[in-house]
Amino acid sequence: MMIEEFEERTGFYPTQVQYEAIERAYMDFDGDKDAFCKAYKKNADGIAERIQREVNMATFKAQNAQAAEITRRDIEIERLKKELEREQEWKPYEDTHNIAQADYAELAESVPGGAARYMTDAEALDWVCSEFGFDRSKITILHEIDEYEVNRHHQLRRTGKKIDRRPVYCATDYHYIRFNVGRNWWECWNGQLRPFYD
Repeated sequence: MMIEEFEERTGFYPTQVQYEAIERAYMDFDGDKDAFCKAYKKNADGIAERIQREVNMATFKAQNAQAAEITRRDIEIERLKKELEREQEWKPYEDTHNIAQADYAELAESVPGGAARYMTDAEALDWVCSEFGFDRSKITILHEIDEYEVNRHHQLRRTGKKIDRRPVYCATDYHYIRFNVGRNWWECWNGQLRPFYD
């Protein structure tokens, strides 16, 4: 029986999966097309319910198989990501044009109980404006920088972590301020104005 014949006789328009189950039931049915379609419409001996249960089970199994396949693929993707990470040999990276984190950390470590202190944004703004003559309204004081890694192919990436770079003042010749003026990025280190590379 063709699907169109079934639709014409029953007024029911099955999906392909439903029709495959209907066709199997028809092949096992003791009667012709007309008798089968009448039995289906009346759900004689629960034939329509049995077909629908079969469809539901097939759909359930297919969904479970698909979910299992997605899980398997996700596990494989994670395994490949880890393998790629190992192959690329990612290591911490610092741009040598910028102040080294170790130098900043040495200054910042003297803050608790030492001669150095963290500056407020207002103090840092005052310092930058008085020393370098920038327009105060265009300055943004920054408190952190992005952490980077480099791989064996010399490709850079951000790790998503931030590194502390709050303004620190110890003396007129020993301090640090990271700031932007519009699209220009700067850091002030011990009285020297230096471009910041990111």
